[in-house]
Amino acid sequence: MPTFTVETERNVPAQMRDGVTLRADVHRPRDDGHFPVLLCRTPYGKTRRKMHDEIAAEMAARGYIVVFQDLRGRYDSDGEPLLHMGSHPLNPCINDGHDTVEWCATLPGSTGKVGTFGNSYCGMTQWEMAPTRPPHLVCMFAQGVVANHLDRHMSGVVRLGRRMTWTINTISPDMARRLQVPGAPKTPEEADALWEERDRSKWLWYLPLSEIPESAMPGMHEYWHRLLRETVKDHFAHEARHKEVDVPALSGTGWYDQQVGTIKQFSGMQANGKTEFARENQRLIVGPWGHTTLSLGRHVGELDFGSAAEWDYFEMADAWFAKWLKGERTAADDWAPAQIFVMGRNQWRHDDQWPPKGMRETPWYFHSGGHADTISGDGTLSPEPPSDEPADQYDYDPRDPVMTIYTKSGQQVPMDQRPLDGRRDILRYTSPPLSEALEVVGPVSVVLHAASSAPDTDFIAKLIDVHPDGFVQELCYGLIRARHRNGTDRTDLITPGEVYEYTITLNPTGNCFLPGHRIRVDIQSSDFPNFDRNHNTGGDDYFEPALATAHQTVFHDSVRPSHVLLPVVPS
Repeated sequence: MPTFTVETERNVPAQMRDGVTLRADVHRPRDDGHFPVLLCRTPYGKTRRKMHDEIAAEMAARGYIVVFQDLRGRYDSDGEPLLHMGSHPLNPCINDGHDTVEWCATLPGSTGKVGTFGNSYCGMTQWEMAPTRPPHLVCMFAQGVVANHLDRHMSGVVRLGRRMTWTINTISPDMARRLQVPGAPKTPEEADALWEERDRSKWLWYLPLSEIPESAMPGMHEYWHRLLRETVKDHFAHEARHKEVDVPALSGTGWYDQQVGTIKQFSGMQANGKTEFARENQRLIVGPWGHTTLSLGRHVGELDFGSAAEWDYFEMADAWFAKWLKGERTAADDWAPAQIFVMGRNQWRHDDQWPPKGMRETPWYFHSGGHADTISGDGTLSPEPPSDEPADQYDYDPRDPVMTIYTKSGQQVPMDQRPLDGRRDILRYTSPPLSEALEVVGPVSVVLHAASSAPDTDFIAKLIDVHPDGFVQELCYGLIRARHRNGTDRTDLITPGEVYEYTITLNPTGNCFLPGHRIRVDIQSSDFPNFDRNHNTGGDDYFEPALATAHQTVFHDSVRPSHVLLPVVPS
C-alpha cells in the first residue's frame, strides 16, 4: 500500500447556498494524482481534538483527501448554530451537508467521489444529509448514532448526565467565546474543570431544571428549554427518510454505545432504502465497545473481551472506503451484512440481517417469597411461570435515587455494579448458575405488572450477567415513564394503587451466559444521572420542583406473570 506525505490547508472556505461561509481543514497527499475525498462535519472544533489529526494523517497517507469542517455557527464557521434540529425542514444544516459534499467533489486533486465518516453527532450530520442525495456522495461510515430522538431519551426522559454535560461543558464554551461572555469558560477544558472543581456537578441536582441560570450555559439557554419542552418529540426522524437514501452505509457501534439507533439505521436501510443497490449494501459492525471512534479494542471498562474484539479503525475505514471510492477489492467485500460480537464467548457472529435468523423470544419469569429487595433476598428467575406468589415492594425517593455506575464522562462501559448491593430500592431476580450456555442476541424487553402509590413514576429494567467470581456486568437497560406507557404522543397518568402492565423496551444486546454464570434482572425506579428523576407528583418534572416518595409493588403470580423476554439464538 503506498504511503503519501501529507500536507494541510487550514480554514478553507466553502460558501453555502444561502451565502454563509463554512470553513474546513483539508488534508491531502502531497502528490500530483487524484484522490477520493473523506468528509467529516463536526460541532466540536475541527482542530480541537487530537483524534481529528490522527485520522487525517493516517487516511491522507493512505491516499484520500480528508476534510474536517466546522458546522454552521461553530468555531471557525460563520452563521447561527442550530443544534439538534434534525430533519426539521428549516434546518439549514441539511443543505449544508449537501453543499459541502458537492464542494468536496470540486477540490483540487479530487476524483469527484466523496465518502462521509464520523461518530455520534458527526454520524448524525451524515444521516441528516443523506436523504438530499448529493450527486457525488458514494458511501457513508457512521458510528454510534441514534435513528430517532427517543433512542436516546427512552419514554421521553432526558438522559440528564450526558445531555447536561454536553450542553454546559462541550457546546456552551464556544458559544461563550463567540458571544464574548465575561468570566465564562471559553474551552471545554475550562468548563470541565469548573464542573468538577468548583460546581461539583451541582447542576444535575438543580430543581427545577428549567430554572438553571443562563450563566451556567451561555448561549445554550434557549436550546436547553427547547429540549425540556420537547423531550417526547422525535427531532431526527431518520427512519422515516431511509426511503430517500440511495448509498451504501457502514454502521458501526458497540454494546455500550448508542447501539439501538445505529442498528435501526442498518435494519431500516436494509428494508426501506431507496434502491435495491442501497438495500443490499448496508453493513453493520457491533463490537463490545463503548461510545468511541478509534478505541475498538479488547479492554472495555473493567472487562477483557479477548483478542477477537480488536479491530483497527483505520483498516476498517480503509477497507470500506477503498472498496467504494477506489474500486479496489478489500476485506469489506467479504464482510457479512451484520457482524455481531457475542460477549461471554467473545466471538463474532456473521449474519445476513438483524435480528439474527433463528432468534426466539424466550420468557424467563420473576419469582420470590416477597423479599427480592436485597442482594441476599429470595428473588429468582427461571423459565417456569409463577403460581401464587407474594408481590415485592420498595420505596422510591427521588431525593435519594439509585446512582448510575458509569464513566466520569457519563458513558456506559462494563463496570462492576456491586457498589449498588446495599440499596433496598432495587428488586433483583437471579437465576441459579447455568449448567449450559445460553446465547442471547437481539432486542430485549420486560413485561412488568406493577402498581404505584404515585400518579406518575418510572420503572427501569436491567439485564445483568453475574459472573462466577461475583462481577456484576450490566448488559442493557430500559425505562418506561408511567404517563407514557401508551406512547410518548399522549399523557395518561396512573391511578395510585391500580395494577398496570408495562412493556419496557431495553437496548439490544449480544451475550452468551456461560455455564456457572447467572442471569439477573433488576427492577428499580431511578438510574440517576443517566436518566432524570421522576418527581412522582404527576406534574411537569422539568418545570416544577416538588418531589414525593412513591411506594412501588411488583407482581409475579399466575395472573400477573412479570418476566423478561430473552432473544435466544442457536449457539
